[in-house]
Amino acid sequence: MFLKLSATGQVTLEDRDNFRAFKLVVEGGPARLDQARRALGNTAELSDQATAWIFEQALRQRPEVAGDAAWQQNLGAMIEKAKPHGWIDEQKKAIKAHIEWTEKA
Repeated sequence: MFLKLSATGQVTLEDRDNFRAFKLVVEGGPARLDQARRALGNTAELSDQATAWIFEQALRQRPEVAGDAAWQQNLGAMIEKAKPHGWIDEQKKAIKAHIEWTEKA
C-alpha cells in the first residue's frame, strides 16, 4: 500500500490491500520536500528525502478505509510484524516508509 501526494496536493491511499509493501509516493522531485512536508503535516513526518513516518491514526481515518473492519485489523497485524524491524515509532505512533519521488503522472 502507499500514500500518494499528487502535484496538486491531493493525498490518496493506493493499493490499500497490499500489506506487504509500504511507501509514500510524491509526484515531483526531491526539490518538493518542503512543499510535501507542509501538505502532509497531519499525515506524516518527512525526516529527509528518503524517509517518512506515516501516522497510524492518519491511515486509520482515511475515508477509503475508516469503516472497513477487516482492513483495520490487517493494518494492526502489519504494524505488529513491522515492530521487530524498527519500522514503528512508538512515541509518534508512526510507520516508517521510504519516499519514492516520481514525475507528474
